[in-house]
Amino acid sequence: MAETIGNRYIISKRVGEGGMADVYLAVDSILKRQVAIKVLRGELNNDPVNLRRFQKEASAITSLSHPNIVEVYDVGEENNKNYIVMEYVPGKTLKQLIKARGALYPDEAINIMKQLVSATAHAHKNNIIHRDIKSQNVLVKDDGSVKLSDFGIAFTGDAQQLTQTDTVMGSVHYLAPELAKGQQATIQSDIYSLGVVFYEMLTGDVPFHGETAVQIAIKHMHEAIPSVRAFNPDLPQSVENIVIRATAKEKKDRYNSADEMYNDLVTCLDFSRIHEQKIVLDSVKAQQEKAAVEKATPKPAKAIKVKKTSTRSSGITAGGVLAGLAAVALAGALLYILLLLNGKVGPEEQHIIVPSVAGKTITDATTILESHGLKVTSIEREATDDVDKDIVLRTQPAANQSVEPGATVVLYVSSGKYFKVENYVGQNINSVKPVLEAAGFVVDITETVDPGKEAGTILRQSLEGGTKIDPYEARQISLEISKISTFQIPNLVGYEISAAQQNLQNLGATVELKQLPSEENIVLDEEGNFKEYKYTPGTVVKTDPEGGQQYSQTTDKKIIIYYY
Repeated sequence: MAETIGNRYIISKRVGEGGMADVYLAVDSILKRQVAIKVLRGELNNDPVNLRRFQKEASAITSLSHPNIVEVYDVGEENNKNYIVMEYVPGKTLKQLIKARGALYPDEAINIMKQLVSATAHAHKNNIIHRDIKSQNVLVKDDGSVKLSDFGIAFTGDAQQLTQTDTVMGSVHYLAPELAKGQQATIQSDIYSLGVVFYEMLTGDVPFHGETAVQIAIKHMHEAIPSVRAFNPDLPQSVENIVIRATAKEKKDRYNSADEMYNDLVTCLDFSRIHEQKIVLDSVKAQQEKAAVEKATPKPAKAIKVKKTSTRSSGITAGGVLAGLAAVALAGALLYILLLLNGKVGPEEQHIIVPSVAGKTITDATTILESHGLKVTSIEREATDDVDKDIVLRTQPAANQSVEPGATVVLYVSSGKYFKVENYVGQNINSVKPVLEAAGFVVDITETVDPGKEAGTILRQSLEGGTKIDPYEARQISLEISKISTFQIPNLVGYEISAAQQNLQNLGATVELKQLPSEENIVLDEEGNFKEYKYTPGTVVKTDPEGGQQYSQTTDKKIIIYYY
């Protein structure tokens, strides 16, 4: 007899296993659906560290609701077995897909990355860092949509670390350099892993290999990620630039947020970007400049020791020291005068009024703020109803506030206009689907026979009209449309008319009943009296079209049933 968990989940088979839990396919006997159940292994249920980690995964994932994150239905404990009941996602892992096919097509890889980055951004907004993003933890459905799974070592901003070693976790092939050094995870750590997954999809393999995990970790810390364009020269530079920035060794060189990475993915194949220059990260640029200066600067001559022979030579040395001190003092005075002339010193310049840059581009706004002695440190993006992408909305500190020279400023920038879902019911799918796909939607279509509607008429939609979709959110909509019913008309002569009518309507036909004159159905005897009926009253005499013919139901056609 099959094992049952929680008095409702009937175990079918084991479908996977991890470091601390086994995953089973089961059937929810109440809701009649397949589910996946993650069960903590027996001996670990008594280990407080692993039990807490398992419970932390349940807590983390139940707080998330996103179309590209595996949904959790239930959490429980039975007979000292802790379990999580999750959405069952049929299909393969991204790792299995890559192993089977090798490098993916660029547009396919970008589509998967947009969904994956959108899911990660949602987790980050809920103060959850995944810490183990890898292709093995990405489930790919047959329709191309993906689900991020396995939050087993996720870190929440308000959580205490379980152990000291818990700060160095995750899969070494996708491990950010700072985690390899034992530093605490940040959102940039997840972004690094996303960059490695993107690299893997574009090339068919992870960037680094080694005989041991330590060797691979050292490569992540010190070696540049190999060029994806060296693998595929046809890839636009704008695509490789995303990998370069996401996998930068220094956190400050990476994307500030997953939303920022998503926006780059959305535009990387735009015609205006495919010929852009290869980016050089600030930290790399600084190293190159330092190396160039060192190469151009002549090495100082080797110092010659002078033997002290007289007080006169000693006096000359002292005089040189005094002259050097005087030169330093003079240089300091000149620097102070220059600062005064440039308005950088003096009581009247102790505060600066933040200029208004709303409505400006990021470049123009940054230039204006820096010209006032301010520093732009980060960019936050928000969707809007009416402001174009990359236009500044406001600043923090706000315009007209008084701040000290050199103060830092955050730019709030439009990530684009909301897409407003319309009410598509009654419209034809051929006019609606191209509009939705151009807006980045994955359109899922189901067909239903509806004799009263023309083929392709939208009957229902999953998103209500008026729903606003953020530019950076994954877009998916289900549409139910009418279809033409095509079938062979059965021979219904002699059937009771209500049964014949129901039979045709079940096939999707529009039916009309037509009664024939009763006198035509009467047979008289030789004396002219009633003898019998030709056909039993209330039964089918004939149909038009006749039985046996192929028939397609459209709005202007119907099948007529004749009877007496």
